[in-house]
Amino acid sequence: MLQRLGDHIAACLDRAREADERAARTDDPKQKDEHSEMAARWRVLARSYQYVETLERFLLDAERARDAKPPDAPKQE
Repeated sequence: MLQRLGDHIAACLDRAREADERAARTDDPKQKDEHSEMAARWRVLARSYQYVETLERFLLDAERARDAKPPDAPKQE
């Protein structure tokens, strides 16, 4: 799952870069604003994927730590 998220993040950032390039190439203020807005939205989506990736890593690390912890020793009375 982490690899797939990394691919999604990279794709979003590529799309944002492309939208920025389109904004830079146009002289039309309305199109420039639209392309800049689209670039910003692609970056928001990339950050959302990064957040999910961070949560997934946290949960995987917690699971590994739990599994690595030795079982509690029996209580002696």
